Amino acid sequence: MMLANTRLSQPAVASKRSAGSRVIVCKAATTVPNKPEPVQRIQAPAPGAQDDDKPYLNVIPNNGQWHNGIPPVMGGHLMSSGTVAPISTSKGAGIDLVPHQFQYHDTETDVNVLLYVTPEKAQAGLVKLVEEAAAEAVKAKGAFTLVLSGGSLPSLLAPLAASKSVDWSKTHIFYVDERNVPHSSADSTHKAVSEALLSKVPIPAAQVYAIAEGLPVGQAATQYEGRIISIPAAALPRTEGAALPKFDLILLGVGPDGHVASLFPNRPETAATSGWVLPVSNSPKPPPERITFSLPVINAAKEVAIVALGEGKKEIVQRALEVQALPGALPAQLVRPKGGKLKWILDVASAQDLDIAAWNESKQWPRSSF
Repeated sequence: MMLANTRLSQPAVASKRSAGSRVIVCKAATTVPNKPEPVQRIQAPAPGAQDDDKPYLNVIPNNGQWHNGIPPVMGGHLMSSGTVAPISTSKGAGIDLVPHQFQYHDTETDVNVLLYVTPEKAQAGLVKLVEEAAAEAVKAKGAFTLVLSGGSLPSLLAPLAASKSVDWSKTHIFYVDERNVPHSSADSTHKAVSEALLSKVPIPAAQVYAIAEGLPVGQAATQYEGRIISIPAAALPRTEGAALPKFDLILLGVGPDGHVASLFPNRPETAATSGWVLPVSNSPKPPPERITFSLPVINAAKEVAIVALGEGKKEIVQRALEVQALPGALPAQLVRPKGGKLKWILDVASAQDLDIAAWNESKQWPRSSF
């Protein structure tokens, strides 16, 4: 390949003709900082002029930061402090990678959205869901395992006190998450559920699994997991290999940030792939200490229902059901029961931003922007 005549102190890269066109590769001249030089250029043929097939090259002076044109280290980038950026430690593409704590799912999950006209009808639908799950579980194995969350959910379950379809003597109540506070605290989910429901039904005290009081949060999580492990598989079956408990029904709320249980966006607890009950010592929502079921336990359940009612839930409902978030950014999207059922219980107010009519248009989903 021919080289153009230039004043460079190191080899230059010229262009060559290929398939009737000319590829131009430019390389900076070696210059000394603060000593500008005029542009040296071998001109290309003017438009319309005959192409003489000679290579040409632009020389751009004084555009480097190194006195000899060679960076002192790989990359050669200067940080804002003026020091040279650290040398790359990469061993090469795909070698010794550290995977991100969250990954996209490679499977699909069917979701049933139960939409009710009013909050009252949604509450009635929720009560019916619990009654049907209880009857089916007791018939199949003689016990019903129900997992509850806090927030507005305990008050929605109050009508169950008058239900004739739930055999409370064969019902076991658990909490998908709980604050590490005394049972008498206003922050206690157990207190809220007891006042709304449990104090009004004949359920044996030993079948209500409340957090142990007065323990450090790590010990509280371990103690709660131990109680679950002690339940016979006849009442609480395990998944294949006895890896996880398989609860009959888990009822979840969803926060405005998309958190479920005490699994908050982009937190290590949300990314955990092992453990049944996890300690949370610095919750972004007070109180800071909590225990929570892990996502693998939630996703091992026979049935999971996410309850979101009222206008205050409309934004997170639309985001969770119609917008594909980055992995971990919306924990509600990580609820994907393996072999189980997933339902969302909504009312008109919480569903008002959904474009349900377009859900069958597969090309529109998943969306990646609002």
